[in-house]
Amino acid sequence: MPKNPQPKPKLTDAERHARFVETARQVEVDESEGAFDRAFDKVVRPAKATPRSA
Repeated sequence: MPKNPQPKPKLTDAERHARFVETARQVEVDESEGAFDRAFDKVVRPAKATPRSA
Protein backbone atom coordinates (compact mmCIF):
# COMPACT_ATOMS: atom_id res chain seq x y z
CA MET A 1 0.00 0.00 0.00
CA PRO A 2 1.61 3.32 -1.06
CA LYS A 3 2.12 6.00 1.56
CA ASN A 4 0.41 9.35 1.19
CA PRO A 5 2.71 12.01 -0.25
CA GLN A 6 3.78 14.80 2.05
CA PRO A 7 1.45 17.81 1.80
CA LYS A 8 2.90 20.91 0.20
CA PRO A 9 3.85 23.62 2.70
CA LYS A 10 1.33 26.45 2.85
CA LEU A 11 2.32 29.75 1.28
CA THR A 12 2.77 32.83 3.40
CA ASP A 13 0.66 35.89 2.62
CA ALA A 14 3.70 37.55 1.02
CA GLU A 15 4.37 34.53 -1.22
CA ARG A 16 0.70 34.30 -2.20
CA HIS A 17 0.64 38.01 -3.04
CA ALA A 18 3.81 37.72 -5.13
CA ARG A 19 2.29 34.84 -7.13
CA PHE A 20 -0.93 36.79 -7.65
CA VAL A 21 0.93 39.87 -8.93
CA GLU A 22 3.14 37.77 -11.24
CA THR A 23 0.12 35.97 -12.72
CA ALA A 24 -1.68 39.28 -13.24
CA ARG A 25 1.34 40.61 -15.14
CA GLN A 26 1.56 37.48 -17.29
CA VAL A 27 -2.07 37.81 -18.41
CA GLU A 28 -1.74 41.58 -18.84
CA VAL A 29 -4.51 42.54 -16.46
CA ASP A 30 -6.04 45.99 -16.87
CA GLU A 31 -6.00 47.71 -13.48
CA SER A 32 -8.32 50.60 -14.35
CA GLU A 33 -11.58 51.05 -12.48
CA GLY A 34 -13.50 51.29 -15.74
CA ALA A 35 -12.28 47.85 -16.85
CA PHE A 36 -13.49 46.37 -13.58
CA ASP A 37 -16.89 48.02 -13.92
CA ARG A 38 -17.33 46.73 -17.49
CA ALA A 39 -16.36 43.18 -16.48
CA PHE A 40 -18.62 43.31 -13.42
CA ASP A 41 -21.58 44.49 -15.51
CA LYS A 42 -21.11 41.49 -17.82
CA VAL A 43 -21.52 38.94 -15.02
CA VAL A 44 -24.02 40.62 -12.66
CA ARG A 45 -27.63 41.15 -13.54
CA PRO A 46 -29.17 44.47 -12.53
CA ALA A 47 -31.50 44.23 -9.55
CA LYS A 48 -35.20 44.45 -10.30
CA ALA A 49 -36.79 47.71 -9.27
CA THR A 50 -39.26 47.19 -6.45
CA PRO A 51 -42.21 49.51 -5.97
CA ARG A 52 -41.91 51.72 -2.92
CA SER A 53 -44.66 51.55 -0.37
CA ALA A 54 -46.29 54.85 0.49
